[in-house]
Amino acid sequence: MSLKFTTEPLSHTEQKLYLYLESEGKNAFRVGELKDKGLGLSMAHLYVLLGRLEEKGWITSVGKGVYLRLPASSAVDGKTYLEDPFEVALKLYPKNAYLAFLSALKVHGLSEYEPFTIFVATEARSETLSLLEQYEVKAVKFGRRFTGYEKKNGYTVSTVPKTFFDCFYRPRYAGGYPEVLKSLHSCENLGWREFLSYLKRFGSSSFCQKVGYMLSLLESAEYTVPEHVVDYLKSRVKTKTRLDTRISRGGKLVREWLVIDNIGKQRLLEWWYRG
Repeated sequence: MSLKFTTEPLSHTEQKLYLYLESEGKNAFRVGELKDKGLGLSMAHLYVLLGRLEEKGWITSVGKGVYLRLPASSAVDGKTYLEDPFEVALKLYPKNAYLAFLSALKVHGLSEYEPFTIFVATEARSETLSLLEQYEVKAVKFGRRFTGYEKKNGYTVSTVPKTFFDCFYRPRYAGGYPEVLKSLHSCENLGWREFLSYLKRFGSSSFCQKVGYMLSLLESAEYTVPEHVVDYLKSRVKTKTRLDTRISRGGKLVREWLVIDNIGKQRLLEWWYRG
């Protein structure tokens, strides 16, 4: 994004507003957050001042009424960057949203991926938004599965058990099954009771079969799955199902789970075999 920067000095009121944002650490903010903050400014005046600050390159709009305050060095250089893309993504969806999938794994310290796509779970809306030049925000409608979230490190984010349920449910938003299994292998405390509750509430038999098969692979990688979880998943085995439904041919039938593994154990556990 090319910002307009001018050497024209800020007015006293513009300086007052910018310094307030800086002193409060508001790197990302909504206009409504500035109301009734003792600034002595009407909403109409606030909008005018924000427009002027944007013209001069001290703030920039990222859409949906959300602005970024640019550090002085960034404004002078005419460059912009996001100090906290997760914070900005949640500002774009101030109601009924939480970080999910790969973004949630990152917040929980369970993935090494750099988050250039920020995943946000919403109750009723799916869309993809560009966020400056570096990032995009992918909002995913969860409907009745919009549950299982908490506050962590200042973010609203899915709990660890819900994160893994969601990642198994839509692995393409989590780097694929191998990345999900790698992250789960590094998780010391999944919270199996909560994880099992989501399987019972939202998991089809086909889904449970696939999860059961992949958890059995983790056991071969020295990971312990509680016996009662395995027993429940085995009770859901019904008919043959493909591990990756996008691949219509090939694969090996795993009779214990009636799962046709058309990805391959070697690929699913490649991170383990590499050490």
